[in-house]
Amino acid sequence: MEMNQNGMQEQPAQQIVADSATDFETKGIISESATEHQSSLSENRPRYNQGEADAIVSYLTKDGLFDPEYILLFGSLAGSTMHSEAKCYDLLLVVRNQPAYNWLQAKRDLRYKLPFRWREITYTNLYVCPWSYIESHHTPFLYYAHQQGVLLYCKDSFYFRRPKRPCNFAAAYCDAKSYFDTFKPVADLLMNLAQVGSPKYPNEIRWAAFMTAKAAILYYKMLYYVYHNEPFNHDDPTILHERMRTLSTELMLLFDNTDVERNTTLACLKSFARKAFEERQFMLHPFELKEHMARVVRMGEIVTKYCEKRLELYKSMKEE
Repeated sequence: MEMNQNGMQEQPAQQIVADSATDFETKGIISESATEHQSSLSENRPRYNQGEADAIVSYLTKDGLFDPEYILLFGSLAGSTMHSEAKCYDLLLVVRNQPAYNWLQAKRDLRYKLPFRWREITYTNLYVCPWSYIESHHTPFLYYAHQQGVLLYCKDSFYFRRPKRPCNFAAAYCDAKSYFDTFKPVADLLMNLAQVGSPKYPNEIRWAAFMTAKAAILYYKMLYYVYHNEPFNHDDPTILHERMRTLSTELMLLFDNTDVERNTTLACLKSFARKAFEERQFMLHPFELKEHMARVVRMGEIVTKYCEKRLELYKSMKEE
């Protein structure tokens, strides 16, 4: 990502967000903006709720939660290359110093301070990146965010610049394709082994549960790598899902809890990855295992589809 070239057009830095004094004022801002937003479908109008976005950015930047240099809204709500398939605020926060909270804690804090019932668009996808990382990495993810994103917030002391030229899509494609081609067969093999003989006996069930959990983790890590061109540093299926759930509404339908039925597959997979390996007396009912295995098989199909779509995007860009 070339962010420091003299030839780039500079934009005067400014704070885009007005501070909201009280929760009541925030609700008023969102309500007014929602009415205004719904009354106009012009392509020149933003695809997101401006008041809502301002309130989110205000919450993220006040009280020391974060001290970002700038915040970008990217993806489909910014009218650019899609990131999340669900209607979602995809936000890139660029910071100088390590923040007190990570992206997952910030999402929870935001949900407490700005409840879903106040919001028109409920999903928020936060990416917190150090400035040193932005300077040293040139991935399609960062390129699209900086080239096509909407600048929602910027410090007075910071000059935001768009990339001067595209990232190396040929290298990004080869890297992501190599990762996908390497680990997809491994994940598929794990699932095939887990399903051999319809596990019924304790040792078979233990083996199948462990293999199923490891396959799910690999599928999610594969999806993350293809989108971001780097590995994800966590093996918890629940956190992996939280990180990537908005990329595909099919994944949300497959694993999210609903008001009608509690979906326990991800929590169970997290347990299987540890307990099936460590606990001698591990046991599970075959019907329950079969249900979780069926979901992971479907997960592999969904992840494969979305990885291939992303790879096709990189391939088309490298050929231009």
